[in-house]
Amino acid sequence: MRAEGAAVLATSGDDLRTVFAHEVSADTKWRAIFDADAVVRALNGTQVGTPVAAGRWDEQAAFALLTRIDLPDGEALLCALRHSIPFDAIELSTAGSAAELLAMSVGDGRAIADAKHESAQNNDRVAVLERLLTGLEETRDASALLARAAEDIASRIGAGGTSIMLVEGNRLRVRASVGIGVPLGHEQRVDEGIAGWVASRGERMVLLGPIDDDRFRGSDPQAGEAVIMPLRAGAEIIVVLNVMRPTGADGFGQKLEVLDAVAGDVARALVAIRRIDGLERDWRSEAALEDVMRHAAANDAEAAARAAASSFGHHAVVVRADDGTLLALHAEDKECREAALEASAKVEAPPGSGVRVGVARHGRPYEPGEEQLAGRAADALGLLAHAGVASAPTRHTGVRVLAVEDHPVMRLGVRALLEREGLVVAGITSTCAEAVDLIADDEPDVVLLDLGLPDASGPEAVSRIRQVSSSLPIIAFSVERTPEVIRAVLRAGANGFVSKDAPSSQVIAALEAAVQGLTALGPAEARALSRIAEAIPVGDAADEAVEVEADDSEPGAAVPVREPLTPRELELLRYLAEGYTNKEIARAMVLAEDTVKKGVQTLIAKLGATDRTHAVVLALRRHLIE
Repeated sequence: MRAEGAAVLATSGDDLRTVFAHEVSADTKWRAIFDADAVVRALNGTQVGTPVAAGRWDEQAAFALLTRIDLPDGEALLCALRHSIPFDAIELSTAGSAAELLAMSVGDGRAIADAKHESAQNNDRVAVLERLLTGLEETRDASALLARAAEDIASRIGAGGTSIMLVEGNRLRVRASVGIGVPLGHEQRVDEGIAGWVASRGERMVLLGPIDDDRFRGSDPQAGEAVIMPLRAGAEIIVVLNVMRPTGADGFGQKLEVLDAVAGDVARALVAIRRIDGLERDWRSEAALEDVMRHAAANDAEAAARAAASSFGHHAVVVRADDGTLLALHAEDKECREAALEASAKVEAPPGSGVRVGVARHGRPYEPGEEQLAGRAADALGLLAHAGVASAPTRHTGVRVLAVEDHPVMRLGVRALLEREGLVVAGITSTCAEAVDLIADDEPDVVLLDLGLPDASGPEAVSRIRQVSSSLPIIAFSVERTPEVIRAVLRAGANGFVSKDAPSSQVIAALEAAVQGLTALGPAEARALSRIAEAIPVGDAADEAVEVEADDSEPGAAVPVREPLTPRELELLRYLAEGYTNKEIARAMVLAEDTVKKGVQTLIAKLGATDRTHAVVLALRRHLIE
């Protein structure tokens, strides 16, 4: 434009302010050079040329032009000044083009600045993310990963202090801390402090000064500027991230976006660790349950209890039969032993298990999430109730059995039972469809059929097998033994029915009977089928009273009292026969020693004995105990 000086002017109300200047003083009084009409016309889009009187720009007369610059967030004016020659039409047009170039330069400059800013933020996020991924490869410990994340966030975000708190139920616990005088493990309620407010509301909080509010007093009330934000796994808030005391002059305002991104990355890394931990924990649990079942199926009660204790973090494990008889006891200390004995005496046996299991530990309480695993361990230990204690079990060689059972723990137990008894396991399937295919390829001698399969239940499973083989013996195997179920299964073509809480000998006998063409029903199932209202279920048989009969062949013996013995008195009688002292009996039966003494006296009176030794002799002669 062949100008001697140029400037970019911003409008501020009625004033014109110098933004940039070349060969023109920044203190120039622009309103003295341009009248209001020239400024208005230039702002409306007209290139304006105007003379400048001497003394306004400098001592000489001059000429000026004004043209508008369109900026992304407003408008400005381009001004050019020179002496001697006015600006012509071509130069005015050139000024308009120059204004467009300036506007483009401003836009490009801002775009470059934004790109640099975004690149810097992405670099910060990528650096933290790389460290998180490296941490996932090197460690699966959540505390170590969070400690590394806290250090990286403090460094990249420019924070003098950073803390990460995990949400654990209704508590917040510090799992990582950098530059803050808060010890690891420090905890507070979810409804306490600033972090608690963020965890309960799920909203980010930005603080720009000291906190002077009793509701929000945290561990660092003078932290100054701080950002506290929730980290989520889906809809669940799992972590609260706190950064405070910015080290830069600009504070955290420019870092909020990268903080959001980094927070999401940390949350996803933590979820990944939890999933890995969960998979490894499930794998270890399955291996441990298999170990417990192997010992239980082999009737090694002590080894089964010891394996359950070591695998699942118990310091004592007690297993009782449904009638209260001790089957196994493993304890590392007296306190846990007594607690497990008491628990086993109070708990009810789960359906189909046949055992009551009590566990105890010290150091930390049991959590609700451990109930399912404890139940599966009890199922595995339940094999002790069916394993039998005969010294020379009968071997049933040659019979090929197909077992159909969907529960993985029961499959292991059934296999162990069949192999121990000498039967041939022709196959074990978890669905009726698999069983049908196996029967079509190679028919076994007999089928032991669970009635609760995922693809068929009850009589439907029997009917589907009958479609493949009309003569194959089938023994139904279920925890449910109502008359309706038993009748429906037999009508569908089953050769017998055995309850899952029946002794192992009864299961083997039913399979043998079915192979021989007989219908196999246990006494409890037969009574249930006949709808005998007074029938006593197998699981409650131990509660039946035992009559004491007179023994007139004993010369000089006192006349026995014809009064029934309770199940607890029969258990006490067995301990007496084994030579237990009153103190030992009290510990085993979880009773006070005085209660045992009174029980022994009552037992002696009921049997008509003279002392405890005589009571044992009479009980053996009358076959009350063996």
